[in-house]
Amino acid sequence: MKRAWIPLAVSLLLSQSLATRAQPVDPLGPMPPADVAIPSGFPGNPIDFFDDYSWRLFGAMVWPADPARPGDPKADAGLSATGPLVFETFKSNADTFQPGGADPGGFDAVAAANPCGAPASRRDALVIAAFSKFEELHQAGFGELVGPIIAQNKRYVRYLTGYNRIAYDHVVTNKLYLKNAPPRDFPNGAIVTKSSWIEMRDIAHPERFYRRTAWIIDPATGACTLQEMGLVGLHLVQKTASRPQWTWSTFEQADTVPEPPPAPATFHDGSAAPMPARNPYDQAGAVVPAPFNITRITPIHPATLATNARFQARLAQQNSVWRFYKLVMTQWPLGVATPQTPGNPANTFPGTGATTAFANTTMETFDQKRITTGCMACHNLTREQTDFVWSVSTHAFSQEETTLSALSGRRKQDRSLRALKALMEKATRAPRR
Repeated sequence: MKRAWIPLAVSLLLSQSLATRAQPVDPLGPMPPADVAIPSGFPGNPIDFFDDYSWRLFGAMVWPADPARPGDPKADAGLSATGPLVFETFKSNADTFQPGGADPGGFDAVAAANPCGAPASRRDALVIAAFSKFEELHQAGFGELVGPIIAQNKRYVRYLTGYNRIAYDHVVTNKLYLKNAPPRDFPNGAIVTKSSWIEMRDIAHPERFYRRTAWIIDPATGACTLQEMGLVGLHLVQKTASRPQWTWSTFEQADTVPEPPPAPATFHDGSAAPMPARNPYDQAGAVVPAPFNITRITPIHPATLATNARFQARLAQQNSVWRFYKLVMTQWPLGVATPQTPGNPANTFPGTGATTAFANTTMETFDQKRITTGCMACHNLTREQTDFVWSVSTHAFSQEETTLSALSGRRKQDRSLRALKALMEKATRAPRR
């Protein structure tokens, strides 16, 4: 009995250990997870549970939206259905921060002002545009927008921020669209997204992209035109009870960069030409400059790759386009329910000394070298003012303003933006670790 019992006990322990790592891949559903589900007393790195959470949040965000209630899922639909998707019907920066600091109204209302004028609703076509000239063509930087990214098809990448109903109602109720509004922490369940898109002209395998018709601004004419756009990146951040500093998830389309290089990809020509040390372009213009190669500097965590493989296999069985998307990173605060703890690298995973990916190549292309310029460390600088949400800090109007200016002088006086600028400059000067 004793000789038979020992192997059985070992077998059970091994099975339990594997069960805590390899989460069963149930079909993705329409509702976002309320929080990450980590077994009580779990002793190791909970990356599998956070990555499982990220995929389930992703599934809820890319679920078809309810035509009668923007921002909510159509529960009886499936992931193979077409858009508009839940995250596409969130309120954009342009919807939320209306010219002159006007009250933007309720979540279900159509915004009074629109950067492209004519479109009446995002239900018919996305509006990937801004009131400031070409703001959606630039990556975010330290208090200012920085250079654009150009895909190998010689088209600019476009960016779109979205707020779910909980996040948007919080902004409107507390008048956070005005600069002088007192700080208010977002409630649990608030979700903010940022997506990156490219025009689908001259893309080798368009069937591998989620595609959507959208209004975009033509850099040459300044007029809005309808174009077929493909999703290449998606940031998801959600505030939860256990992680009040938000949990940060980022996804990319599978063909974004070569892994390993060199190989042709959306942002790589397949040659041995290296990625430049910094963006060679300062701003977008009417003439699109030549693209440059982009690579991933730090690899995706092996545990994340394993989680990706499980979800992608299940999505392949459903013949879903989402099998061609991958989680790059989940970043979370190490402390549980400790809202006063800063979100700097010492308090996060990935954290100090990170050797795996902590940046999205389509949104933080040149911020891949140091964890000090990663998601949480960057947003931590606006923690006290806007609860980690930079878009509130950068888009809110002061009372004397009448038009939104993405590069206005007032931003240079914002203390959180000054701190971010100092951080980025220090990271640029310091040797890589």
